[in-house]
Amino acid sequence: MNLEKNKFLEDNKIHDSYHEFFTLEIIQEIEKIMKSITNYTPTKKDIFKVFRSDLNKVKIVLLAMDPYPQKGVATGLAFEVEKNSWMDKEVNTSLKNIMKLIYKTYVGEVPTIDMLRDKINNKVFDVLPPNELFKSWESQGVLLLNTALTVEIGNSGSHIKLWKNFTEKLMGFIEEKNSNLIFLLWGAKALKYKKYIKKSQIIEHNHPAICGNLKNPKDFLNGESFENTRDLIQWTGR
Repeated sequence: MNLEKNKFLEDNKIHDSYHEFFTLEIIQEIEKIMKSITNYTPTKKDIFKVFRSDLNKVKIVLLAMDPYPQKGVATGLAFEVEKNSWMDKEVNTSLKNIMKLIYKTYVGEVPTIDMLRDKINNKVFDVLPPNELFKSWESQGVLLLNTALTVEIGNSGSHIKLWKNFTEKLMGFIEEKNSNLIFLLWGAKALKYKKYIKKSQIIEHNHPAICGNLKNPKDFLNGESFENTRDLIQWTGR
């Protein structure tokens, strides 16, 4: 049985800090999930990518819903895309609004996307490109966790129930092993996991895909996720 656990940990490059969580029972639960799904994303080698960094160094847990459902987009880290420019037409609405809130955090105003791209392009606003920014966040101590580790291609939200028990147990483990965390909960789906967060600070607001009504105090662009954590994380990656 230890051989089975060791193989799973080795095959998926799981960091030592998570080894205690991945019991044989959890691994068998994962195997059951994997046998029940087809046509999924991210690729098998990236499903457990989020567990390759040291949990003890995590400061922020950014909890998202599930991976991008488009084929070949999800990387195993929440919100991450492998695009080398913010000008790329495939940079989605959520990422555009995340970048707007980062700009607001450091500059003090909400830009239009054209204005923001112009300032990035002309180096007026210095921020890492998408394929580097999320890696920077991870290296600084941001855990980019999806509540579901897989999704059926083209069918957003399709695997959330499958991973629910796994994620509930994981939340408890994360808090048990790291008692100095801030959870960023963006949107109604992420907020459903609020009840499993017993000790940590929580910052909550709307999801970045749905925003633009600045009269709503919970609007994403009124959110304080970056403002209240900028002393812990350099959100521009610079």
